[in-house]
Amino acid sequence: MRKTKRRLETLSFYDRTGVGRHLEKMAAKGWLIDRVTSFGWVYRRIEPKKLRFAVTYYPKASDFDPGPTEDQQVYHDMTEQTGWHYAASWAQMQIFYTDQPDAVPIETDPELELETIHAAMKKTFFPGYGILLAVSLFYLIRSLADLSDDPIGVFSSAIKIGMLVQWPLLALVSLVEIAAYLFWYRRAQKAAECGEFVDTPNTHWFRCVMLTAWLVCFALTWLYILTSFSSFWRIVAISILLYTLLMMGVVGGVKQLLKNRKVSRGVNRAVTIAVDVVLAFGMMAAIVFGTLRATENGWLDSDTAVDELPLTLAELWGDELPEAAYQSRWTEDASPLAAVYDGKEEAYPLEQGVSTPSLDYTVIVIKLPALYDRCRTQLVEKKIEISYRQIDVVAYRIATPCDAAPWGANEAWQVTWENDIPGDDYLLCYDRNLVEISFSWTPTDAQKALVGEKLGDL
Repeated sequence: MRKTKRRLETLSFYDRTGVGRHLEKMAAKGWLIDRVTSFGWVYRRIEPKKLRFAVTYYPKASDFDPGPTEDQQVYHDMTEQTGWHYAASWAQMQIFYTDQPDAVPIETDPELELETIHAAMKKTFFPGYGILLAVSLFYLIRSLADLSDDPIGVFSSAIKIGMLVQWPLLALVSLVEIAAYLFWYRRAQKAAECGEFVDTPNTHWFRCVMLTAWLVCFALTWLYILTSFSSFWRIVAISILLYTLLMMGVVGGVKQLLKNRKVSRGVNRAVTIAVDVVLAFGMMAAIVFGTLRATENGWLDSDTAVDELPLTLAELWGDELPEAAYQSRWTEDASPLAAVYDGKEEAYPLEQGVSTPSLDYTVIVIKLPALYDRCRTQLVEKKIEISYRQIDVVAYRIATPCDAAPWGANEAWQVTWENDIPGDDYLLCYDRNLVEISFSWTPTDAQKALVGEKLGDL
């Protein structure tokens, strides 16, 4: 029978009421809180009993402390004399328990308790959630800007879709936690003036739901990447995931190891931060360097290997295709909402002076019909921003309607960039596919029909 148990708890740092009730339930099941670490709450087995718990705060404490400070130890000795036994601490939070039903409460002055709690929250709670909220809102705004400027790029990227869901969840958790605490703090201030204590709000279930939703979204995003992408992106994804997990494990482990060895707060903080910085830069450099070397040596390929493109020059030209060494490339980016496939075929003449054709096309497959019009509009009104020597230039593409019948399409445009001479570049709209295609020659009606047959329902 195991004597310890480790759990990841989702209790708010300021929720002294919720923490106390939770620990009472655990003690009734035979588990007493022993310590709080970077890797969860550790309980030790006891005989199931009814215990009372008290949660207080010591603002001067730190999560890097190797143990109770001298002042804290004096405080613990005083509580011991009143029947309350020290159990564990979580940064500024101090946890005590007693088996005496009539033991005098540790906190008897609501105003002093509220002042102490608020001082502790300003040291840990507000900075942590404030940073999380700022980062979440920053990336959420960036994701929304990407969605506005490049909806196709967002809809076809599993990572971007995942971020579009995950950042709002983190921002919402931060906002709710901060708002819940401030609302309680104002109520507690008024009650303290009358000598009354107010229970802290319990956001446990909300945090559980949000954390579960975030983990499910995270897992589905990475599962899709690992099962649907080329070997290049799978290796990159696995490297980033391992990098994140290793960073969390090593940094948290170093801090806990130094605490166990009773290293001082200042040394622990300095060493932990140094390990964090060195490991972060070192591992990221290793990932980038390793990926580049592997790609240069051909061990990884960012393009998806295909035996043959969906549409080839040989199919378009038949026996009239000039003899040359033809090379094709195929890349893809896909999500459950949309997919973008890029095909390109170029020729390397075997003899000088021989004119050879080239073909370049992009097929956007819209898997969710509701997104079709937005993606179509993006292509028709496409623009590109160019920065050259600190001069930003926005170039617009001009789309001129042309006959869609030869292509077997619903709509067709001949496209060119402003101030440029129209060439053989086209935008074609099918039932669920959008096709951008560029020829190095003027296609015949038979070749246009073949484009519709091959790419219109890819």
